[in-house]
Amino acid sequence: MKKLSIFLSILLFSGFVLTGCAIMRNIQGRPITSSNVGKIINGTTTESQIVSIFGPPHSTEKNPLMPGIVTYKYRFKYKKFLHLGDEVFTASKRTYKEKLDVVMKNGIVISHSFTTTGNISLRKILKNKKTVN
Repeated sequence: MKKLSIFLSILLFSGFVLTGCAIMRNIQGRPITSSNVGKIINGTTTESQIVSIFGPPHSTEKNPLMPGIVTYKYRFKYKKFLHLGDEVFTASKRTYKEKLDVVMKNGIVISHSFTTTGNISLRKILKNKKTVN
């Protein structure tokens, strides 16, 4: 009986371990640094300069009612979380998002907006990324 109890305990523990426990990271896009956003000058910066600084946009949007106006959308998303078992428990979420929209008319920036949200800093993300890579 004691051997059966030990065997079942080991089997139960092994089952728990095999269900998985992992720290997962999900990174989408490239970081958008505020120093690069500071280089954008409405009425002066060109489309080619934007692409040179930030690369190709995540997406573009054209307004059919306003010919010649296009919005370049840049996005960066980072999510880190602790995952136990089969989606049973997810905790310790860390998220960070950057959003840059650049509105251009005939190839010249007319406006732009940059926002960040999250509970972790970009500096910490980049530091962790360097140690992981």
